[in-house]
Amino acid sequence: MEENFSMEDFEKYLDTHFRKVYNGDLVTGTILSKDDSGLVVDVGASMDGILTVEDLLYEDESYDAYNVGDQITAKVKYVDSQNGQIMLSKKQADKETVWQTLSKMKDDGETIQVNVLRVVNGGLRIAWKDLQGFLPASQVSMQYTEDLSSYVGQTLEVRIIDVKEDKKDLVVSRKQLEQKEADEARQSVYTSLKQGTTLSGKVVRIEKFGAFVEIAPHVDGLVHVSDMSWSRVRRPDDVVKVGDIVQVTVLDVDADRGRISLSLRDVNADPWKHIPVREGDVTEGTVTRVIASGAFAEIAPGLEGFIHISRMTDKRIASVAEAVQEGQRVPVKVLSVDPDQKRISLSIKDAKSDMQEKEDREVMNAYKESSESAVTNLGELLSEMQKNS
Repeated sequence: MEENFSMEDFEKYLDTHFRKVYNGDLVTGTILSKDDSGLVVDVGASMDGILTVEDLLYEDESYDAYNVGDQITAKVKYVDSQNGQIMLSKKQADKETVWQTLSKMKDDGETIQVNVLRVVNGGLRIAWKDLQGFLPASQVSMQYTEDLSSYVGQTLEVRIIDVKEDKKDLVVSRKQLEQKEADEARQSVYTSLKQGTTLSGKVVRIEKFGAFVEIAPHVDGLVHVSDMSWSRVRRPDDVVKVGDIVQVTVLDVDADRGRISLSLRDVNADPWKHIPVREGDVTEGTVTRVIASGAFAEIAPGLEGFIHISRMTDKRIASVAEAVQEGQRVPVKVLSVDPDQKRISLSIKDAKSDMQEKEDREVMNAYKESSESAVTNLGELLSEMQKNS
C-alpha cells in the first residue's frame, strides 16, 4: 500500500495534518528551540517558523524572557518553500495588536516602561517598543521641573492616560503613578507614625511660616517657624535651607486633614526644664520683640520673659518704643516664674530700682568704712601726740 502512496495522497495528508500558512498571517506557536540567532517555532504547519532576534526583541527587552515551550504570536513575513521554513516577525505582529493591547492595559490600570527620546513642545517624546508617544510636561512629576532635558535617555514607569488608534496617539503620565505611590505611602505613614517619634528628613520647600520636610517618599511634614528653635526665629531660611537633611520630632499626625506637624527643637534642650533664674533675681536680657502692651526679652538661650509697659520706667510713656528697642540689652528683675505655663514676668523699672538701692548701699557702706577708718586713724594720732607731750 505504501508503494501506491502518490504525491496527491501526500498533499492530502499534509492538508489534513498541517495548516496552510500564507504571507501576512498571524500565527501562534510553541517555541521548539532557542540559540543566539533566534527561535524555532512550531506553528502547526508542515514547516517550522524561524524568528530571528532582530524580529523578536525591542531595545529594552531581555532575550531571557523567551524559553522553550512558551507560546508566542508572530506575523508571517514570507514562506520560504525552497529552504523549508517560515520567516516570522513578532514586531510586525505587535504593530497590528498594539493599540488593542494598550487600550486594555489602560482600562486595567497597568503601567508600562517607556524610554524618553527628546524634549518637544509641551513635554517629552517617549517610545514604547516600536511605538512613540507623548508625556506632557504637566504629567512628568508631582514636583515642577523647569528643565525637562534631564529626563532625556531615562527609562520611566508611567500610566497610560489616552489611547487613540485612529490617530496613532499614545499619551502617558508619570505624575499619576507618583500620586498613587504618594497616597499609599502617606496612608502607611499616617498609620505607623506616632507622636514623639524622631526621624530624619529632607527640607524640600521653605515658606514664610515654616519649612516642609520630606520624611518618606512623597510625604511631607511642616515645621512651623515657632518650632524651629527654642530661640525666636524671624525667617525660616535663617535656620534651614532647601536640601538640608535634618532631625525632626513628630508633634502631631492628622490623617483626616492630611497634615503632619514636626519640630526641629531638641526636646532634651528645653530651656524651661532648667530655668537659670528665680523670682527676685536681677539679670540682663535682650529685647526680642516689641508689642503694644510691652516687650519680650530673652534672658537665657531660648528663654523669654515679658516686660509689661507699666514695668519699663518710672516715667509715663505713650508707647513701648519710647523705652526699649528690639535688640537692646536691658537690666530686668524677675517678678514671677511659671514653668507650667512657660511664663516669666520681668521688670526694667524694678531692676533699676534694685540696682540703685544696691549702689546706694555700697556708697553708704564705703562712706561708713571710710569714716570709721578716719576716726580710728584720728584716735591713733591723738594717742601718739599725748605720748610725746
